[in-house]
Amino acid sequence: MTLSTSPIAPSEVSANPLRVARTKRRVRARALRARSERGVALLMVLTTVALLFVMGQQLREDVEVSYSAASVSRDQLIAHYEAKSGINLARLLLFSEPTIRRAVMATLGPLMAMFGGPPGQIPVWEQVDTLFAAFRRSEGNSALSETFGVNAATAKNLGGLRGAEPILIVDEDSKINVNGASRGAEVARREAARLVGLTSNPAYEPLFAQRDSDGQFTDRSTLLREIVDYSDQDQTSFDIGQLLNNSVSGPSAGGPEDGFYNALRPGYPRKNAPYDSVEELRMVRGLGDDDLWHAIVDPDPANPRRRNLTVWGSGQVNVNTANGQTLLAVICAFGASSAPCTDAMAARRFITGITMVQGFTVSMGLPIFGSPTMFVQTVQGQGMLGQMMRTFAGDRPIEVRDAGGLERAITVESKVFSVYAASRVGMAYTRIHAVIDMRTQPPIDSSYLRITAGGSDVLPTAPTAPNPNLPGGGLVQGPNGTPQVQEARGGTIVYWRED
Repeated sequence: MTLSTSPIAPSEVSANPLRVARTKRRVRARALRARSERGVALLMVLTTVALLFVMGQQLREDVEVSYSAASVSRDQLIAHYEAKSGINLARLLLFSEPTIRRAVMATLGPLMAMFGGPPGQIPVWEQVDTLFAAFRRSEGNSALSETFGVNAATAKNLGGLRGAEPILIVDEDSKINVNGASRGAEVARREAARLVGLTSNPAYEPLFAQRDSDGQFTDRSTLLREIVDYSDQDQTSFDIGQLLNNSVSGPSAGGPEDGFYNALRPGYPRKNAPYDSVEELRMVRGLGDDDLWHAIVDPDPANPRRRNLTVWGSGQVNVNTANGQTLLAVICAFGASSAPCTDAMAARRFITGITMVQGFTVSMGLPIFGSPTMFVQTVQGQGMLGQMMRTFAGDRPIEVRDAGGLERAITVESKVFSVYAASRVGMAYTRIHAVIDMRTQPPIDSSYLRITAGGSDVLPTAPTAPNPNLPGGGLVQGPNGTPQVQEARGGTIVYWRED
């Protein structure tokens, strides 16, 4: 038997339906598999592109954030040094005041003779923006040239502080210093007396008749006692009654201090140490209330020049630069029951009159009083200025109970200043508040503290002849007992805050 090897005819294959179906299925499967593989490849490509896009976006955002951070850091550094430059320019101006005073003495001398005294310290800080505007912007060159008759066009390095804002210098000696409670009986009594004069205005009566932010009634005596007791170094309550009776024998003469602050929620103890900033007065009972704060401490927070209290002043009030409210407080502290101290309308008339006069004197760089004695005589109605003061006081001279005490409590020169300098560069903003003490200071190897004799808080500005009535002759003593006084050119920075 032999096998046939002849091929299968096409007709025979096509005649087999099963084989045809299997062939078609295999063809369709291969086609579906090919299409499926093409979809997977497309999906992988799309996924890869999406991942690359996300990574690119993330990288771009990282670069933008890094660039923005670097730009802000750069602008912040520039703003910091521009504000710091403003502080240094202010220190230069304050240090140059004696030189400026000698230069204009020929002009001011005859004019001040009309008022009855020699020219005193010139408030050059009132013109700080006019003097230094050329450093901030190119337009300031023309103002500087017109004001002082100099050619600023040929000057170099002006207009570099492009982001700097106008410098503000505030005379801290024109305000009542509340940091004297721990400096002796005389200083504590003088501080409290001025506070009594500040709060004696009858217009404040409604403020003491309502509850404060702690839900308590804080009258005048309580407020004044708490201002002193919060910062003094003892645990004895200050006796305002003895102060009013002119019989104070020490900084505190009452009973033990109460536990008012510990009873608050949350509670805190009295500091019993000097205030570090004006804002710390908010911790004192009654001054947490905004109405009383604006009336007694700071009438206009946007304008530090209107502030009535300070914690940095030398202790004596400069009567040439103090505002009307502070001057009235000083006068009432040592005066009898005169009309401005007891009548709200008379007090308002007095403050308005002083404000008008200072608009033509202080703001123009003209000091009125050449000495504390001249101010006391003016208050008592003597001289041309005394007649003007009588008009402000209701056509009556103000009776001064303690002329010597008033004269010791005032000055005609300022030594402590607050300087506010700010700069805005791009998105960065820096504001610096520095307090500059222009008084001479003892060297570090000696005592940090000023010598206080009998409660006096006045530091000798230069070595003088020894005074046998004062400890150490009234001079700062060095390690070996020799007098030492160090001049701080540009002043000593006693407070620095940067925001």
